[in-house]
Amino acid sequence: MKKATIKAVSSIVGGLILFTIVFFIFQSWPSTSEATMTEREAERIASEQFQGEVISVEFDDGRYEIEIEGEDNRYELKLDPETAEIIELKEKTNPVQVAEVEETRDQEADIEKASAAESFDSEPVSESISESNNNVVISAIKAMEIAREKAPNSTLLDFEFDRDDGKYYYEIELETDDQEIELEIDAYTGEIIVYSYEQLDDQRKGNSDLITMEDVHQIALSEEPEAVIKEIQLDEDDGRYYYEIEMETGKYEIELDIDASTGKITDLEYDD
Repeated sequence: MKKATIKAVSSIVGGLILFTIVFFIFQSWPSTSEATMTEREAERIASEQFQGEVISVEFDDGRYEIEIEGEDNRYELKLDPETAEIIELKEKTNPVQVAEVEETRDQEADIEKASAAESFDSEPVSESISESNNNVVISAIKAMEIAREKAPNSTLLDFEFDRDDGKYYYEIELETDDQEIELEIDAYTGEIIVYSYEQLDDQRKGNSDLITMEDVHQIALSEEPEAVIKEIQLDEDDGRYYYEIEMETGKYEIELDIDASTGKITDLEYDD
């Protein structure tokens, strides 16, 4: 009888201990109610900084994830509930607006093409880096200027001239003292299609003393003024940073490395 009583007491005590552990874990689990700001406050902070309608707010992994739909842009951001700081932002141009801009641009290009055909019908048409409707592509340095206006005092990490579904665009990745920024720029209109940034942690900071994107561009073109820059990428080897650049002319593909601290060309290769 005593043994049965002891077993019963032991079971009850064990059950209480297990309940206490589970209760503690449950209470420690992140939830919206534990955030230092409410969901409504997070929504208000986001809507004050970005014009548009808040379409979703979620509390996940200790931060608020908020989506805002504007007339021209769509925003996806992450908000720190402790500091009320936006630690990550992605901004996309409204695809409807982009389609309207492209349609207008194509119509204007068709008119220009028809006019040019009447005046120079006997002259051959040379093809360059553009579409068949002869739209003019903005230069790489112009794309960099647009990126610089959006992210002043930044370091170039990656620059690429690319094509997708017949459309050319620039992909640019930058870094400031506290942010990593990515942009996609329409190569015809100069419009920023996608803009996003992420706050850097302390271990990733410290590239502000490297040469600027404009310096990289000028140094590369000093070797081949007629070349087109296809890609620039910042790389690191044994603690030293350097830029890898890919260019091309009508005859060659060119690859060169530039020391990111001194601006000196350390490697240069030509390929037929």
